[in-house]
Amino acid sequence: MRIFRGRRIRIFAILAVLLLGTALFGVPGIASADVGGERIFREGEADGSAGDGAGEGDDKPDTSVATSILGGGPSIGAKAAIVMEVGSGAVLYAKNAADSYAPMSLTKLMTALLTIEKLDMTDTVTFSKKSIHSIGSSVTRIGLVEDETLTVLDTLYAMLVASADETAYALGEKMGGGKVDKFLPMMNERMKELGGINTEFRTATGTGGTKQSSCAYDLGLVACELMKYPLFFKIASSKWYEVPATNLKEARMLAQTHAFIRKTKNYEYAIAGKTGGVSSSEGYALCTYAEKDGMTVVAIVLGCKSGDSCYDDTVTALNYVFENYKVYSIRSVESSVNASYTGLFESCPMFDDGTGDLVYIDPAAYVVLPHGTTPEVLSKTISYSIPDEYVHGENVIGHVSYFYSNRCVGNAAIIFNNPEFPMSQAEFEAVWPRFLVLPNMLPSQGGSGVVIDNSLLTANLSPIPTVDPANASPTPVPPTPTPASDLVIEKKPETSGFLPSVPVRTKAWLLGGAIFLVTFVPCILVIFVFLPRRARRKNRVTKRL
Repeated sequence: MRIFRGRRIRIFAILAVLLLGTALFGVPGIASADVGGERIFREGEADGSAGDGAGEGDDKPDTSVATSILGGGPSIGAKAAIVMEVGSGAVLYAKNAADSYAPMSLTKLMTALLTIEKLDMTDTVTFSKKSIHSIGSSVTRIGLVEDETLTVLDTLYAMLVASADETAYALGEKMGGGKVDKFLPMMNERMKELGGINTEFRTATGTGGTKQSSCAYDLGLVACELMKYPLFFKIASSKWYEVPATNLKEARMLAQTHAFIRKTKNYEYAIAGKTGGVSSSEGYALCTYAEKDGMTVVAIVLGCKSGDSCYDDTVTALNYVFENYKVYSIRSVESSVNASYTGLFESCPMFDDGTGDLVYIDPAAYVVLPHGTTPEVLSKTISYSIPDEYVHGENVIGHVSYFYSNRCVGNAAIIFNNPEFPMSQAEFEAVWPRFLVLPNMLPSQGGSGVVIDNSLLTANLSPIPTVDPANASPTPVPPTPTPASDLVIEKKPETSGFLPSVPVRTKAWLLGGAIFLVTFVPCILVIFVFLPRRARRKNRVTKRL
């Protein structure tokens, strides 16, 4: 055991143990990509296959989602750009929209999204020393000082209206439990949930010289998600905002940095926005929301040569979209596509209490299509999810999505209005499937039926073909619809196994970590405690002799 007496030899021994532990730790993590023959599918992949010819296990992002419906479009100076319809996320114009660029202050869109989702607007934010002094010098500030306190709402206004970097840092700190480093994984995880394909956030502000990257498509996804929150629109459309007096300073007035919103530049369709700042290597960036003829879109431009060209490129892209696409009310789409099927959205006698239709589609929803295209070309999917309990008033019980060339171009909630209507859960479930599918899909109409699952149903419904009345054969009176009990009912198997709610990859890493600790700790004790102690004891015996 003399070989363990030298300090240098011990260091080599511990390195060998670390290498062994790393190998044991890494194997489960690698193996977890395919556990028990169950492949892990990534965003953009369909069950059993990868998009655009991607092979098994291909980690490349699906960049096809970042191409526009029509393709082509006007030439602009920006290195990358995208225009998306905010409701469906349909890409209406794109230029290099999947390519990686610095998001700069458009990073604050993600910080804003998480702030709205996670924090109470009446809560307070106290600005730490780091939030004031560690954000760099070439940044945008509103003069906040250490230990100054604002409400979350005021902080959010300062970040979005004035693009204040210290406010973005402080919000990240608050959501990260006092450490902004713990907030960054939240940003990247939320980006993956939205379907992002090429983003790595490394700051909450987007400034400070860090090498973080994103793409126009991913930033467009964040911008679309933000428009689900009326508070965000209210803030992003404000020309001015007064921050009330704080514990350390008097009230201060903030000016909107987006020229279209502040009206220092004119574009009549612009309704909200966020500036992206400038990078010496990648140019200017801008986010602009616009609305015309009932269609609301968001434009992202990256890598512009100047601040003015940012706005010029935005106008060019937005005008192209407004000139080449049109919106249709989903209610009107249903009337034209399913003219002979009125049960779902127009007349529901089983849900009728005499006051009117109780099941209907969101009246404000619409689909967006290229000019010259009619809704008859659409396909759709319907999914429903029955709530455990119904509230009085509107209950969302499902969604309908519409597709053009395999791209989602509109979606809407299906609503059950319950004005103290005496219908039990069992009664509702018994009649609802009859209104979910076309009559010719029911067994009583000669159809093969559908698979019903109480948590999720997806039925691909093709448009009903148009029939020439002159050549049409007499249509027999349809029999009474088959009761729901005659439909095929299939339940999903329950998830089982160790920690069923934890992803397979996470469980694999936990197992690897446990093996690593079990192997590593005993080796450390042997090398640095037991063997040296034994050597010292042997030396003492030798000296006595």
